[in-house]
Amino acid sequence: MKEKDKDLLTSEKELDSFIDELNENSLDFDPREAHQSEFSELSELEELKSLAFTLKKQGEDATPRDEFVTELWGNIKNIRNTKENKEVSKISQDNNSTTNMRKNSEGINERIHKKNSETRKSRFFRPRILWPSLVAGLLVMLLVLSPWGGSRENIVLAMEKSVAKLENYHGVLKKVNTNAAGESQVLIETEIWSEGNKYATRTKEGFVTVNNGETRWILDENKKEVTLLPVYLDTHEFDLQREAEKALSYPHEIKGEEMVAGRNATRIEIQPPGGLPYTLWIDQETHLPIQLQTAMQKSLQTTYTYVTLETNLTLPEEVFAYNPPSDYRVVDLSQDKLVASLDEGKTISGLNPLELKENPQKIYASENRLVLDYSDTILIQSKAQEPLVLDPLASLGQAEGGALEVLPNSLRWQQNNLEIHLLGERVLAFAQELTPTLDLNPQVPSPGTIISVPVDMEIVKNNQQQVDSGSSPWQLDPKQVAMTFISLQISPEGIQGEAPIAYESLQLVANDGQKAVVEAGDGPVAKVYLERLIRQDETGIWTVTGYEGR
Repeated sequence: MKEKDKDLLTSEKELDSFIDELNENSLDFDPREAHQSEFSELSELEELKSLAFTLKKQGEDATPRDEFVTELWGNIKNIRNTKENKEVSKISQDNNSTTNMRKNSEGINERIHKKNSETRKSRFFRPRILWPSLVAGLLVMLLVLSPWGGSRENIVLAMEKSVAKLENYHGVLKKVNTNAAGESQVLIETEIWSEGNKYATRTKEGFVTVNNGETRWILDENKKEVTLLPVYLDTHEFDLQREAEKALSYPHEIKGEEMVAGRNATRIEIQPPGGLPYTLWIDQETHLPIQLQTAMQKSLQTTYTYVTLETNLTLPEEVFAYNPPSDYRVVDLSQDKLVASLDEGKTISGLNPLELKENPQKIYASENRLVLDYSDTILIQSKAQEPLVLDPLASLGQAEGGALEVLPNSLRWQQNNLEIHLLGERVLAFAQELTPTLDLNPQVPSPGTIISVPVDMEIVKNNQQQVDSGSSPWQLDPKQVAMTFISLQISPEGIQGEAPIAYESLQLVANDGQKAVVEAGDGPVAKVYLERLIRQDETGIWTVTGYEGR
């Protein structure tokens, strides 16, 4: 080894000892005990970060200016008055990692502690030792406060470490919707058990949903019915492992600290590429995600909160076992079977499906139906045997010259004699790859000779409150509201028995989430124009504002 390299190695050991002495003298921490056994690079780095955070707590407002790091390294390079300072300057040029300095620190404690206590005490006040000690302390602070080793990385890495140790959990998840006006509504509280790829949920309304990796089912205690569902169509919300994985892979920024369900939490904004930012709260004690808030989309924002959460328990095996009660009716909707290849899926389904550039992770098939599973997104293709029937709560877009059903994380349309249904996180990107004609927000067509309908806003507000309380849910369906309006035009004295116009004779021809148009096949009314006047989201009721006569 060259003499120059030996000098540098000695200098690294000395700087390492100064960091250890700083920790020992200032924080009642004795690193010599840690050197009695071998540590991995990760544990050494975590040790240094822990010490640095303790220093940081003693001066939260001591965050350096952006120019501070540049000035510090410049000053270190100019320290040339003593041999020790020259060595520190050399070390400052090789600052790739603290771990590299740690690797070469064997034996340093023995050499330092051979000196008597009087010498150690006197040299503490000499400038040649004070400078390296100060530099060592500053290096520790920079590890935490600088952009390349800040608390943002530590918080998310701590979450990754906690999630990696997570074997199972049990908690209660609350789901709340908030509209653009700031009005919030608790949608549901769900008890959750999760272990590996298995989970089970139970609601107060008597619904139990279980996926044990092989079978997925919903048990309805009120109807005494068990419905078997495809394993792949799983909308398990706010999965701890999945949210931690996304937080690690996406850009993120710390926004502050807040109390969540009685726990101190760090608020982090996640910025998915090509998507809208959303917010994640991490428990400062357990380092696990405990709250997630989606971006405001179409005047609606959803917040998921674990109001209680226990981890690494012994979960009863019967929680995930498929043992339907003998007096329950079983409905099997899981006709799709796992296949080995796309060619096998084509043979079983008899379809010539649309294909994406990305290869699916799993493929399921049955007669006239093919399912491509991309983990976070599902593409279902089935033979189009009748016109597309839209969900009454969906917005209406356009694709391939026809209707496009738009729901949260769901798009559905018809193309090449196939019904295409995308569900999951990447529905928009996949849909744009499958068709260039996608239009999520078509304009409501301009009305012809429209007859205005007077609106009493007090009545509308009362109707909205009734729906919020669980009454008259039909007002959330624009076709149902239009049918009631047309029926009253035919029978102004009221509706007795069946309505004079059939629901199936109505067609939703436009719906942008705020305004909608319904066409009637027969009767005195040709078109009905509706609006969401109180709340422009899926919880808002529809009100008739005008119509066209036939």
